[in-house]
Amino acid sequence: MSSLPNNFFFSVEMDDSVISQSSSDSASSASSTSISDNFLTINENNLNENIIEKEIEKCNQMLRTTKECSKERMRLVRRLVELRFKLVMVIEMNALENKDLISTTKVIFGHHLSPIWKLTWLENTFCDVCTKPIWKHMHQLYQCTDCEYKCHIFCVEQIKRVCTAVTASENSMIFTISPYSGLLSQDYKCAECQSYIRIRNLQISPEDTLSLEARLCDYDGKFYCPLHHWNKTAIIPARVICNWQFEEKGVSQASFQLLNYKYKSKMYDLEKHNPKLFMYLESLSQIKNIKNNLVKMKKYLVLCKLWNSQLKNMSSRNHQLLYDGNLYSMKDMVDIKSGVFLEDLKKTIKICEKHIRHECEICKNQGYICEICQKDIILFPFDEDADECNKCKNVYHNQCWKTRDFCPKCKRIETRKIKEYL
Repeated sequence: MSSLPNNFFFSVEMDDSVISQSSSDSASSASSTSISDNFLTINENNLNENIIEKEIEKCNQMLRTTKECSKERMRLVRRLVELRFKLVMVIEMNALENKDLISTTKVIFGHHLSPIWKLTWLENTFCDVCTKPIWKHMHQLYQCTDCEYKCHIFCVEQIKRVCTAVTASENSMIFTISPYSGLLSQDYKCAECQSYIRIRNLQISPEDTLSLEARLCDYDGKFYCPLHHWNKTAIIPARVICNWQFEEKGVSQASFQLLNYKYKSKMYDLEKHNPKLFMYLESLSQIKNIKNNLVKMKKYLVLCKLWNSQLKNMSSRNHQLLYDGNLYSMKDMVDIKSGVFLEDLKKTIKICEKHIRHECEICKNQGYICEICQKDIILFPFDEDADECNKCKNVYHNQCWKTRDFCPKCKRIETRKIKEYL
């Protein structure tokens, strides 16, 4: 909204006779003159919330008595917008009177709230307390440095939701699809604010417009009121782990913030929670094999001085995948679904294999020669046609290892021990 002119408030005294005249078609011309030439009165120098709220109520009453699409109604609608805007400004000005207290960081329910005076967002956002817009060119706000919880400066004392960072540290994520047991189990109350809610069906009961709508959160299986469930959607971790289902479901605002906060956290062990996924999904099976080979490669790379200097030339993504364990984040699983994760992993193992086989003589000299067939071919534990002895970790060809009667290296070690004992 553009800045308002200084003289947009004019004076008028509206009595009941004028309102009654404007409601009748016969006297519409007389009322038209009185309404169009005059507006509601408020003192610009002495504004307070009560005065503006009374003027808003007057404006609403006058709107009800004017014809639709008339010039009078258009003027009153514009006036109502101005009054509401002025009310927000007054509330914010009252909150800004003690700016020294506002400039300090507040700690409320685990939130570390810092004031933001100049917004850098491209779009307007909404207050997590009152759900009303936070206009980027007009409002100042508090924002949590941990979970990015946002609220108006005059809503800060009404915060009731615990910080998502605290919730995530004290409670584990839900790995099973949560069944919902209905509103009766919640005593027909919102799971967060305890306000009364019920299922609304306007097709069956068109008159049901006053009750708070009960909205289901697919993450925890509980019902919430519209103030704490904004119909936002998110990927449910339990549905991904159990069904490999990435369809977004409706979640409460608290669950939405929690899932966003944990989106990049590596905390899901797919082999533990659902090992059958690796049997049915070829991409996961390939990723598992590549990760196992990377573990074998790291035995060479960790001790190589040349590799440590080459790490500077690797991208952060390849460096991250090289030292990843068996845990996955929700972002990783989304990338696995799209195929991006597997492609990045192949690039990473290609860089490592190229260094060990061709670029570094130190790593290359640590390869193995199959002692069974005696062929002059260098083998590494991560080769597809190589097999490793469980005891001595010596490497042989797959076919040679299957047909062997014993491990040559293990036999030499045993012979040496016997000689030393004798």
